[in-house]
Order: sequence, then structure tokens, then C-alpha cells
Amino acid sequence: MSRMSTWEDVSAFLETLPAAEFSPPGGHFPRGVVRVLGKVVAYPAGGARGSPPDAVEGEEFVFVKAGSDEKAALLASDPVTFFVTPHYSGSPGVIVRLRTVEAAQLRELLVEAWRLVAPKRLIREYDG
Repeated sequence: MSRMSTWEDVSAFLETLPAAEFSPPGGHFPRGVVRVLGKVVAYPAGGARGSPPDAVEGEEFVFVKAGSDEKAALLASDPVTFFVTPHYSGSPGVIVRLRTVEAAQLRELLVEAWRLVAPKRLIREYDG
């Protein structure tokens, strides 16, 4: 069972997608954020706003953009791995627990998040 266990793993994977760029830490994103042409794809979640009550010390979580149907399906399918805290309840995405998510499922979710914000021409090129 291969896992992407850190934010660095996640951001490195996202940066392989067309026009995805890592923005360094700053402002609302103290550990950085990955965007496509200025639109957010994913960033580390955590602290009081982005961690569940059962979080263990050092555990990493990532907020990933998702459409409302996908968000609902993920939350219903595995509420330990995919969840939202009250702070994120209205946000267009889910928080992913990196220690429990399968790498293949996370990669698929990240590509789908990229597709939500990437221009159609980039999606066509990627699907090529």
C-alpha cells in the first residue's frame, strides 16, 4: 500500500500537472499552496481549523478542491479519511487525512481537483 504521506509528496505530484505551480508560504497559506493560473488546487490543512478531534501529533492533512457531488461522495464513503471541519464546511473541497488515504485514490482526487480549475485547452493537452 503506497501512500503520499506528506504535503511535500502531494505538492510534488501536483507540480507534474500542466500549469500547476507551488506558491511559497505566506499569508493564509503558511506551508504554501498549489494553484493553476492563480486558482487554488490544494494546500495543507491543520491546526484548530483543519484537524479532526482524533488527530495525532505530527499527522498531516491536505485540503483538496472538489465539486459538490464528489465532496458528498467522499465524505460518505470514508469519513475517517475525507472530512470537513466546521471552518471548511462551506468550502468547495475536502480535507484528506494523508496517513489513511491510498496513494492511487489521492492522485485521482488531485487530478480531478486540477481539472476543476485548469483551462479546457490544458485538459485537452493532458488527455492528449
